[in-house]
Amino acid sequence: MREIKLSPSIFAADITRLLEKIRILEQNNVQMLHIDVMDGHFVSQMAYGAEHIRMIKKCTNIPLDVHMMVMQPEYHIESIINAGADMVTVHQESTKCLYHCIQMIKRGGKKCAVALSPATNHLNIECMLGILDMVLIMTVNPGEGNQVFLTDMLEKIKSVRKILHGKNIDIEVDGSINPSTAADCYKAGANIFVSGGYIFNGDIADNIKILWDTLKLQR
Repeated sequence: MREIKLSPSIFAADITRLLEKIRILEQNNVQMLHIDVMDGHFVSQMAYGAEHIRMIKKCTNIPLDVHMMVMQPEYHIESIINAGADMVTVHQESTKCLYHCIQMIKRGGKKCAVALSPATNHLNIECMLGILDMVLIMTVNPGEGNQVFLTDMLEKIKSVRKILHGKNIDIEVDGSINPSTAADCYKAGANIFVSGGYIFNGDIADNIKILWDTLKLQR
């Protein structure tokens, strides 16, 4: 099994105390910081853009895991890269030129990933596995809060892990990730866990420790 990583989603954090929250994440050694870019079209909500990413990059050394939930990401990838993203994820459903998007990210010297919404067939990306660093499996519908974890996605995680054939590719999960669902996802084959509502609701350090301890028990 690949290295376990936590990628807290700052969309769930109190924006008025964001720097304070990031410092707590640094103190608790999280490996990635998940930043959602939402355009109000691909998903109903709107969130962080390139300028916000640039400001966040200036105040932390945690690698930025940028999840682009936007239509036609090919028009925004360059600005996201220039802003300081370390990993850029685009949705398979958001563009007609997915391969081109991946090439743009790789040419920019960044790690790249493809996200799959719940109804998207994982086999759609099989021909691109040779150039991917990560596959993101949405365990809820993208861009909507307070959703119930979709247990059917556990079989999807298993299927993705199977087609990777030992390739050097991570599987990230995003959507209602808490200790219970994280454990199930880990057993299915995921190794990177995006968690927002759980981590930022209450004591951040305690919540991170509980997640870590739960995942370590599965190993």
